[in-house]
Amino acid sequence: MDKKYYVTTPIYYISGNPHLGHLYTTVAADIVSRFKKMQGFEVLFATGSDENSLKVLKAAEKAKMDPKLFVDQEAAKWIDFFQRFSIDFTRFIRTTDADHVQTVQKVLHQLHEKGYIYKGKYEGLYCVDCETFWLESDIKDQICPSCGREVHWISEDNYFFKLSAFEKPLLDFYTQHPEAIEPESRYNEITSSIKMGLRDISVSRSSVNWGIPFPFDEKQVTYVWFDALINYITMCGYQAKPESFKDFWPADLHLMSKDIIRFHCIIWPAMLMALEVPLAKKVYVHGWWLTSGEKMSKSKGNIINPDEVVSDLCEKTGIQKLMAVDVLRLFMFRESSFGDDAVFTEDRFYSRYNFDLANDLGNLINRVYAMVHKNYCGKVPEKTSWDPEFLQETDQIIDNFHQALQEYRFKEALELLWNLINKCNKLIETSKPWELKKNQEETKLRGLIYTLLDTIRRIGFLIYPFMPYFAETLLKSLCEKLGPMADLSFGALPSGVMVNQTGVLFPRIKTFQCEQCPEEAPKELESPEISYEDFAKIDFRVAEVLEASKVEKSDKLLLLKLKVGTCEKQVVAGIAQHYDPLALIGKKLVIVNNLKPVKLRGVMSHGMIMAASNEEVLSFITVEKDIESGAKVK
Repeated sequence: MDKKYYVTTPIYYISGNPHLGHLYTTVAADIVSRFKKMQGFEVLFATGSDENSLKVLKAAEKAKMDPKLFVDQEAAKWIDFFQRFSIDFTRFIRTTDADHVQTVQKVLHQLHEKGYIYKGKYEGLYCVDCETFWLESDIKDQICPSCGREVHWISEDNYFFKLSAFEKPLLDFYTQHPEAIEPESRYNEITSSIKMGLRDISVSRSSVNWGIPFPFDEKQVTYVWFDALINYITMCGYQAKPESFKDFWPADLHLMSKDIIRFHCIIWPAMLMALEVPLAKKVYVHGWWLTSGEKMSKSKGNIINPDEVVSDLCEKTGIQKLMAVDVLRLFMFRESSFGDDAVFTEDRFYSRYNFDLANDLGNLINRVYAMVHKNYCGKVPEKTSWDPEFLQETDQIIDNFHQALQEYRFKEALELLWNLINKCNKLIETSKPWELKKNQEETKLRGLIYTLLDTIRRIGFLIYPFMPYFAETLLKSLCEKLGPMADLSFGALPSGVMVNQTGVLFPRIKTFQCEQCPEEAPKELESPEISYEDFAKIDFRVAEVLEASKVEKSDKLLLLKLKVGTCEKQVVAGIAQHYDPLALIGKKLVIVNNLKPVKLRGVMSHGMIMAASNEEVLSFITVEKDIESGAKVK
C-alpha cells in the first residue's frame, strides 16, 4: 500500500480521569483515521499518555505507590476508556516506553552536538499542574493563567534549548505555509507570539528524580514537555525504525485543544528545525467543551463523564452500549463546529438524539425496510433508477461530504449527510408509495424503493467514521461489508439480497427531566383554565416543510413554506438560532392553522409553529408516526 497517513492526538497526563474534552480530540482523530482507511490509506494513528511529569509523581506519592506501578495502572485505565468508545488507535504510546526513552536521549545528544543545548541557571515561576514555566509578566496574584492554580518560584541549574535562534525560520515557514495551522485565528495567534520575541527554554530539571535521564548529566532529568513532544517521532520510528520514519513522517495532522498550541506550533517545530527534520504538515486546533460557560476542569468539579452519559442513554432508551457510544460520538461533532468552543447540556444531547436519530435517520430506515418486506418479501427489488435529479443531487452531496471531511469540517459534513437523510424522508412523502401500490404503478414503486435502499446503503458508509457500530449494523442488514474504497455510486446494492429487519434502532425518548427543572411545576407556571369550546376553535394541523430560508436583516427569524394538505402557506418562525434551514426541509411539524395573519419584519406569516423551549433549547412538536400533511391534530 503506497498511500500513508499519520494522525496524532496530544499525549494526555494520566494523573486524572479522562473526560469529554479528552474524548473529543481522540474521537476526531479516530474519525480522520477511519475516513482515510476507507480512502485506501495505510494509517498510523497515535495517542498515548504523558507519564514523566512532576504532578504524576505527586499523584503516585499520594496513592502511596511506586511511580512506575502507578503509571502502569493509570495507563491501563486510559487504554480501556478509549477502547470503550470505539477508538481504533494504532498504538497507545507511553513516555515510559523503552523506545521513547531511547529516542529522547538520541534527540538530546543530537541537539547538544549541534550546539542548540547549553547549561544555564533557571530562576522563575513554574506551574506544577500545567508543567509550565511562566514569565513574571504573565502572572497575576501568583495564579497560573492556564489552570488557575498557584505557581511557585524555582531556582535551579538546568539545560536550555536555543529557541530564540528560530524566530526568523519559524516566521518564514509560516509565511510560506499558512495552511500549517488552522483555524486562521490560531495561525494569527502563533505568528503574533513569535513576532513578540522568543526566549530560550529550559529542557531539564535538577530538582526532580522522576523522568527520562539526561544522557550527558546524571543529575538532570528531561523536562516533561520537551520529552512529550518527541513522542510523535518515536511513534513512527525515528530512532528504532528509520525506514518506517521515512514512510510516515512528516505527520499529516496534529490534533489538539487551544491551550497547548504554543508548545506544538513554536517549540516543537523549532526542535524539528534544529534536528533538520521536516515539520508536520498541519496542526488543527479545536475549542473546549464548556459546562455552565466554563471550561471543564477537575478543580472546578464540572467534568462531564462520558461513561455516565452513555449509561444514562442506555437506561432511558434500552439501546446497546456500543450504539449509545456512537450517539455520543455523533453528538460531539453534530453539535459543534470543530475549532470553536461548545456547550454540553443534557437537553441538547437528548434533543439531538430524538430529532436526528429517532425522528430522521431511524424513522427513514424503519419506513423503507417495512416497504421492502410489505412489497418484495424482504428482498432488494430489481435495480431501477428513480428521478435522475434526485440521484444527481445525492452524488453532489456525497462529493461535498467527502470534501468537508477532507478539510476536517466535521459539522458541515454531518449537515450534508442529514440533508441527504431528510431528502429521502421527503421523497417518501412526495412520491407516496402507498398510492403507487394502490394504482399498480409497479415500475415507479420498484424504482422508488430500490433508490431509497441504495441511498441508505450509501448513508451507512458515509456515517461509518462517526458511528462505526451503527454503520456496521446497518450495512450488515443489507448484507454489505465495510472496506476501503467502497463503491458509493448508485446501483451498487445487489438485487435479490435479503433485507434484515433491524427493529427500532433509536427508540424515542418521550420525556426526560431537565436538571434545572423542579419535579413539580411552581405555581407561577400554572395557566388559567379555558373552556372546551375555546380550545375547539384552534385548528392544529400537520404541516410539511417544503422550503426554508432566513428572513433578511434578522438573526432569529426563518421563513418557512409549508404544505398543509392540498394548500401551501408561509409562516415566519423565530427559530433561526436553533435550526439550520436545510435541515428542516421534509420535516413534519404541528402548526396553528387558523391564526390571524400578522406581518413580521415586513413578511406576512399565516400561522404559528408549535414548539417547546427553555432558556437554551427549542424543540418542534412533531407527529410520532407517518401521517400525511394536513391531518388534523386532535
